[in-house]
Amino acid sequence: MKDLKIKWIGQSGYILTDGETTVCIDPYLSDVVNRIANRPRMVKPAVAPQELDADVVICTHNHLDHVDIDAIPLMNKENILFLAPLDAKNQLIECGVTRYKQFDEGDSYKIGEFEITAVYADHTVPAVGVIVKHNGITMYFSGDTYYDEKLEALKAYNIDIMFICINGKLGNMNVYEAARLTEIINPRVAVPNHYGMFESNTENPQNFEAFQRFIMEYNREYDISEFWGDINV
Repeated sequence: MKDLKIKWIGQSGYILTDGETTVCIDPYLSDVVNRIANRPRMVKPAVAPQELDADVVICTHNHLDHVDIDAIPLMNKENILFLAPLDAKNQLIECGVTRYKQFDEGDSYKIGEFEITAVYADHTVPAVGVIVKHNGITMYFSGDTYYDEKLEALKAYNIDIMFICINGKLGNMNVYEAARLTEIINPRVAVPNHYGMFESNTENPQNFEAFQRFIMEYNREYDISEFWGDINV
């Protein structure tokens, strides 16, 4: 069995790799939100866009910190398959993407040991969450979403690790709603995200009071086994 490693690269962004296949979710690697909306980054990009070594990039929806229009043109796009909702297709093509596959709710894709499925999300634009299965481990990445009772159906996936937005602004659930959903879904581990990037749109992850909480350090690579060893109880 290949060891899975996970790195949080800010907002709802992650890099998952088993040494043979690399999947990247929602990479925000530029300062485009500052350029367009005068909201600077609080942390430096985890990796330069041209150095992102990924087989698949998933963009959960067409917002600048998920479809990074300054970073994507610099990526090695001929080597990367982009998965994103149809709503984001034209924006990605404008960024020079040639390898695109529609990824709306219910769509699935398999590469290497990764099985990737788009699931329901309720955001301000068409969006998806992502279920990733790898060698018997099931992970849920919420992307950006309000709290919605439809999300409770994700319990049926028997999720091991739940990566969930907590910032409570601009179309996302807050820490209390995230904790409530975590209690219902009951994963082995819950990881808060979507904080610490913009001063106007952040939250203290310590306020996310879930007994399974695991707070990742920014831009640190974790072995999957580490998620079971430091659960806040």
